[in-house]
Amino acid sequence: MVVKVMIAKVLFVTLLACTCAAYQRKLTAHLNPFCDDKEVCGLCYITAEGSNDTLHYFWSALGAPATLAIQTPLGTKLIDISWESLRGHYLNQTTFSFDGPVLSSSAVVISKLLEYNDPENKAHLNTTQANGTHYIDQSKLLWKDIQGCTGNGSSLVTATFVAYGTSSAKDEGFFSGNGTIQFTLEVQDSDGHDIQFPHLLYTSNSSQIQLSLLNLSPQLGKTSQFGFELTILDDSSRNGTYDVDSVRTFDDEYTPGVFTNVALFDKHENSSSTFYLHWKPVCYRDPGRTVTLSVDAAYQNLTYATSWWNFNVATAWLAQRAPHVSSSGITVAFGSEGDGWYQENSYATWAMSSGFGVRPLEHVSATVLSVTSVGLGIPGIIALGTVIYVSLHKPEPKL
Repeated sequence: MVVKVMIAKVLFVTLLACTCAAYQRKLTAHLNPFCDDKEVCGLCYITAEGSNDTLHYFWSALGAPATLAIQTPLGTKLIDISWESLRGHYLNQTTFSFDGPVLSSSAVVISKLLEYNDPENKAHLNTTQANGTHYIDQSKLLWKDIQGCTGNGSSLVTATFVAYGTSSAKDEGFFSGNGTIQFTLEVQDSDGHDIQFPHLLYTSNSSQIQLSLLNLSPQLGKTSQFGFELTILDDSSRNGTYDVDSVRTFDDEYTPGVFTNVALFDKHENSSSTFYLHWKPVCYRDPGRTVTLSVDAAYQNLTYATSWWNFNVATAWLAQRAPHVSSSGITVAFGSEGDGWYQENSYATWAMSSGFGVRPLEHVSATVLSVTSVGLGIPGIIALGTVIYVSLHKPEPKL
């Protein structure tokens, strides 16, 4: 009986582990598809084919860094891209053409990059303060060729966009010390955790976004910090309302402990087409992502995104799907009280994940479950075996 119980526990843990990793997608990357002049395109296109649908990812820094995800039935193909519309920043023309229906689409845009003055070193962003905020004109940034965006049937596709300068006179000082702004995106074929801090949980229905500000020269003085605004666009939400939740969860995948997770999602939706994004409110100040050098990535209240009509790869598609598009904006500011400001390390990197379906939640891993099962089972077997042995070998009472 005891052996049967132990076998059942092992089978349960094995089944749980297999279930968590069962769903996979086939990834295929295309750099600048349908573009004759590859040098002036700047688009990474990925298809992620599942058993029931296909996710089409469009990554670009045209206008502003953005990631667009379009969900279609399995078998629907992209048949054309209007590069005239993309290069001309036209929002009134069809940019991406498919040979079948589209189920839903969503996007995340880094709509604003900003420097804010923080004289008291309390990491308090106040955009109403006179001369206290400087917005970087992203439409004037100069970008290198896309790094990555390769892979056919691989488990991971990644692409990095690097801005090394600007054509704007008011912003050129940011890059005077060989500074760069980097925008890195990843998509995986299955579920898991990122191997880098903060070990974000991702699924085969999501993509990961990382923003890095490296060696920038602050223009508001040495007592400044950086931040950005995210614009979230989605045509799958019926009521167009999103909420932001900050919850503490247990995660033992890499470093056991309780961590804070921030999620933006529609509480009224629960389907495979529902859009969500989540992140951990932490920004790292060195390439090794040393925990002791990390600072807060504090977010401000969710608002309507007033600037979502500005051109980028996301609005090139979603402008054609209005008015059935919900738009939200949220500002994130880097810095912690007493951290010495950005100039202390001249480095800041932050990551998030966005995807379709029910947002993933942290859970106790199969490894811990199996260890716990064995840990609880073996003492029980020893105790039971001892009782049986003593019972069988109990000396008979002398008459």
